[in-house]
Amino acid sequence: MKVRLITLYLLLNLIIFSPVLISAPDNYFYNRHQERELSLQSPLLYGSDVWELQRELRQLGFYRGKINSYYDWKTYLAVRNFQYASKLSDTGVVTAEVWLSLGQAIHSQTSISAGSNLRGKESNPQGIVSILVNTYEKRLIVYSDDKKYAEFPVAVGKYSTKSPVGEFKIIEKVDMWDKSAFGDKWMRLSVPWGNYGIHGTNKPGSIGYASSNGCIRMFNKDVAVLYSWVKVGTIVKIVGYREPITIDRILKPGHKGKDVLLFQEKLREFGFDPNCTDGRFGEDTKIIMRELKYIYGFNDDLIADENIFYLLNIK
Repeated sequence: MKVRLITLYLLLNLIIFSPVLISAPDNYFYNRHQERELSLQSPLLYGSDVWELQRELRQLGFYRGKINSYYDWKTYLAVRNFQYASKLSDTGVVTAEVWLSLGQAIHSQTSISAGSNLRGKESNPQGIVSILVNTYEKRLIVYSDDKKYAEFPVAVGKYSTKSPVGEFKIIEKVDMWDKSAFGDKWMRLSVPWGNYGIHGTNKPGSIGYASSNGCIRMFNKDVAVLYSWVKVGTIVKIVGYREPITIDRILKPGHKGKDVLLFQEKLREFGFDPNCTDGRFGEDTKIIMRELKYIYGFNDDLIADENIFYLLNIK
């Protein structure tokens, strides 16, 4: 009995005094909750928002510790020093005002700003709109009838949480308010292995850097413009580094995943364009599979097996 009580006591202490408190990632669909305030607490706050805070403070020369995602004593002192230098109340509490001031300080040292590429673009593009996100250059380019129309600076996924690479569609638009964790607007992408989207941000200092959990962030002013230009179904192509993909199963209609995306890319290379390489074995891919199998004399079963993989030089 005594051993059980001691074990229970140790477990309670582990839970209560654990230094880890995981925050929700910014690619967790969307929510309408206000951004949490960061401050020195026990247990220590932990999360991607603290990681971003430390990165921005280091960039400005206020933080020299290890970027460890914990709101610890060194982070607290760095925040207070930044607040004092910025003529803010040096409370050590990180509010929306602090994030805004950090962004202003960071971008006063760069050429990045909201609306800088919108001169002469007051009206909506007249052609079919498509989007290219270049994660290497941290730029989002809008095309109208395949001609470049406008360009915006963005934030993309950091090294440990890269933005998805592929060709997707906007499948949902939500007009959010700027006190949500995502800033203004939300455009969800048809990525089948996670919840990713294009949205605004209340952390403008992240724009131009690899700092998100995979989503594409824009200045709130810019995302409001983009939101008015696109519709559900707009194609969004994201280019960047991607870990090697393998196909270890027979693919069938209804399957989703990175292996389906690779299969669709190979179909396109072979001259059979599935319209959108979004990792979803849907109607467009079924039509192309039916055409390919008819031309090459395979069974009309829409199944991508070893014979199809061999033909497409996948295996």
